[in-house]
Amino acid sequence: MTSPIPPGQPYRQPYQQPFPQQPQQPYGYPEPNGNYLGLQNTPPTGQLPPQVAMGHLRVYLQGSIMTSSMITPTLSINNQQVRASYGPNDFHLPAGQYRVSAYAQWMRQYGQAALDVALQPGQTVAVYYAAPLHQFTTGSMGFGKQRRKGAILMFALVGGLMAFLVLMLLLGLSAG
Repeated sequence: MTSPIPPGQPYRQPYQQPFPQQPQQPYGYPEPNGNYLGLQNTPPTGQLPPQVAMGHLRVYLQGSIMTSSMITPTLSINNQQVRASYGPNDFHLPAGQYRVSAYAQWMRQYGQAALDVALQPGQTVAVYYAAPLHQFTTGSMGFGKQRRKGAILMFALVGGLMAFLVLMLLLGLSAG
């Protein structure tokens, strides 16, 4: 029996076509078949998918990178993180009960808030989340525009700092 490789030649693997791979969608993005958050099952090929009554959930993250934080708050639907940005975030989901939660993070998690939502077929539900002004209180979440918590503490700190600076300025002027 003769070797298929001529003597003195290095062995080379024959070229094999790689298997075509499906591009992986980042977690929380809809798949090409419309499956979002893994809530629908993909039907076997050749069968029509079952008709699922859908609803529309719109979550507003109030603020911007200039008025709130450069780090966008984390948004979860039924304890599954979804990609979100400041402003309206739209999710087309099967009708049913959902728990919408959000929190902000800087050095630690803060501003936690959650809301239970009943999504009816064909209905649009708007949910608003506002992160607090500091990390020592909870956030606000509801069905209408929310006020940001923590204003009293922020005004007290800024007022105290301003009073201290004025006092130091006056003492410096009277000493000189």
